[in-house]
This record gives sequence, structure tokens and C-alpha cells, in this order.
Amino acid sequence: MTAIATAPTSPKDILVAYRADARAQATANGTPGDRSSFPGLALTATGMIYSRGKGLHYQATNAPAVSLTPDVLEKALIEPNASTVVSDAKTWAKILVMADNMPSNDFKALGRRLRISRGLPVSMKLPVLTEALGYRYWLPDTLNEASLDDWADAFNVKGPSIAFTMRSLIALAQAGAKPTALKYEISAKAMEEMERKIMEQAAWGGISNDCYVYSMLEGFSAKANGLRTIDPGLLEMHVIDGQACRIVPMNSDSREFSASVSSPFKLKEGKKVRLTDGKEMVDVDLRALRFGDGALHAVFSQPSARGAGLLMVTKARKLEAKLYAVDGVFESFGAGPKNKRWLGDDVEGVTGRDVPLDVMLAGAPTTD
Repeated sequence: MTAIATAPTSPKDILVAYRADARAQATANGTPGDRSSFPGLALTATGMIYSRGKGLHYQATNAPAVSLTPDVLEKALIEPNASTVVSDAKTWAKILVMADNMPSNDFKALGRRLRISRGLPVSMKLPVLTEALGYRYWLPDTLNEASLDDWADAFNVKGPSIAFTMRSLIALAQAGAKPTALKYEISAKAMEEMERKIMEQAAWGGISNDCYVYSMLEGFSAKANGLRTIDPGLLEMHVIDGQACRIVPMNSDSREFSASVSSPFKLKEGKKVRLTDGKEMVDVDLRALRFGDGALHAVFSQPSARGAGLLMVTKARKLEAKLYAVDGVFESFGAGPKNKRWLGDDVEGVTGRDVPLDVMLAGAPTTD
């Protein structure tokens, strides 16, 4: 009996098929293919961590390798402008084991901070090289994305030592565009600074501090996910899962324009969104959603004529270029709670208190 292929119907199935096709194309070409336009590593690497034999080693740029110590790890987490690249996920797991085996009175917060770092959508301070490469390139489907050796084989850069191989792969992971118009450099620097503050703050315990760290984590995750969403190389893929929406402008006046939108559509009415063609970006408001002729249409505020926004809309309306809308939330910053004790209104200082007469006579203090 001949098998009959069925087309994927759900966004998840379409994404799986999209990924399979991209990796199959890389296999056919015999080399990894471009996946994203942004670099896989947002910051310039200042050091690297890898396994050699039974030990973990740290090597700063153009310096000899040394055994990895908790002091080196702590410095990598909180030192400004530091970005220490970990070779792969297995090495990261060994780092966590090392931190957990520290005496309870020494570096007791190191394991907690490392787990927070590993849980980020992308770490700027301790990125994983294989994951950065997987973000940047489509690996041939005959190879394992989690294997450093497979990435080295795919790019034919395997050297006489793991340090040599990592340097070559780090250079490949750092390749990509950093467009000013999409605020790439600004966002990457803000994320690095935010993660550094998270790592500093996470060293302390207590529920109020945990709430503050959580607030910063929310801001970091929103910015990281938003930056990835506007990656020009991933826009079409994000249209499939609804993180980005492809729009075709139609009716327009000086104040607003309507547009047909792709499905699934996840943007919220009354919210700020950003329009991008992969080169420029502009803020607009999503004012209304309307149904007509069995399809969904969105109404956006008209971009200012002084920037690139109006030209983007005009070109898209003439079908001369593609235009996408993405959620504008990723520019939000995590804000610490006003009242770190119980997250309510500001706490007023206590200047005195009423004390029952019998308690006062018994010697209780009547003022603070």
C-alpha cells in the first residue's frame, strides 16, 4: 500500500515541517544554512569554559587555560561586559554540579544564581555555544545540534584542541547583522546590564528580594524574546507561530490605516505594537480589530511622515515589500516593587503607637 502524505494543519506541525525542510536543505547543500540574521552570540566573548579530561577549564581570550574555580564563575556572572561562552549543555551541567558541591558557608548563592542564568531565554553572561550556533544556523539533519563536534565537522573547523575549535565556532556564532534601526546594540547592552544586576541581587535570600529578582527576570525575558521576534531572518518563521503577524495595508487616511492580517493573530487591541520590514522599525497603536468577508482586519495608527514608517506602509500596500507587526512589550523594563515587604502601598514610618493604660503602667515602651 502506498503511503499518502498529509499536509501539516496546526501551527506546531507547520513549524516542525518548516524546521525539517530547512535542515534538509542544509543537508543537500552540504553546509549549515543561515537561520537568523542577528548573531547567535550578542556580546563579544571574553572567555570560554570547556571540559577536558575529568576537569573543567576556563580560558580567557588569548590567555592560557586554568582550572575553573568558583571565584572565576562568580566573576563571570557579575563582571561588567564579561561574556564567558560555555561549550555545550553537558559542560553546563558539570558546572552546576561543581557549584552544588561547594561548602555551605562558601559560595552558597552560586548554585542559585547559575540556575537562574540557565533558565533565562538566552544568557548574555554565560551563553552555551552549541545553542548559539543552533539559533544562528540550520545544521544538516544528519548531525546533532547539541554536539560541539558535529558543529565543528559541519563547518570543517575542528582543530588540534577544543580551545582552537571553540574559537573558530565562536567567531561563526558572532557573525550576523546588528542593525541600528532595530535597536539591536541598545537592547543587547541593556540585557547584559540587566542580567548582571539579576546575578548580583540573586545572591541574597528573602521573599522581598525574590520578588524583586522575579520582576527583573520578567523584564529581561520580555526584552530577549522581543529581540528574537524581530530578527529579520526569523520573521517568516514567527508568522507561523503567531509571534509576528504579516500585514497588508489597505484603506488609509492621515490618522490610521486598516490591514489584512495573517493567522494565527495574537496581538491585542488597544496595545502598542511595532511595525518592521526587517530593516526599519516604528511604533504604532493597534486601535481596533474588525471582521469582514470572513477575514480579520486590524486598524493601526498611521506612522509619522518624518520617519521610515509611512514609507514602509506605502510599499507594503503596493505589494513592493513585506511588512510585519510584533508586540511592543519587549521594551519594558522590570521594575522593583514599591514596597519590598508586602508589595502594597508605600510604607509610612511609624512615629508612635497607642498603648493600653494597664500595659503602659506595667512598663511597656510608648514610643519607637
